[in-house]
Amino acid sequence: MQQRSAPVLVSALFALLVGGCGSSLDALRGSPSPTPTDFTGLVRQMATHEITVDNVVSGDAGCSDHALVPMAISFTASGAGESAPVAMRVYRFKDGESYDRLRSSVDVCAAAWIRDPGSLTMIDASPFVLVFEGVGEGPFIDALRTTLHEAAGD
Repeated sequence: MQQRSAPVLVSALFALLVGGCGSSLDALRGSPSPTPTDFTGLVRQMATHEITVDNVVSGDAGCSDHALVPMAISFTASGAGESAPVAMRVYRFKDGESYDRLRSSVDVCAAAWIRDPGSLTMIDASPFVLVFEGVGEGPFIDALRTTLHEAAGD
């Protein structure tokens, strides 16, 4: 009978050890960091803030800067107090390094398609930059700002 107890005891100790290691390793690693979402996730986030997205065109940077084309998506958005569709572009960079390296290119590119620089709005939440014009501060911009930061994992 004593021989049977030893394997059971060893198995129980092994299970405790393995379970404890997982918890200890998790504590050492810390909580996982949120990662930025893709465009589909961004649109879902916008929907939770009552913003509707239409007329999506992937690769439309709005300028001739070929480095921005893979990161650019143009679309219209409305809702959250803004009834007329607003033309905008989002630039989603691969990571923080590409965001830092290419962010100033977005400013130059926006100058090519923005008609009224005085009404320009740029919302940054790395790796995203959202650019549009013609909307004053209010619930729509607040919802976009919140959405972009949520989508960025902030």
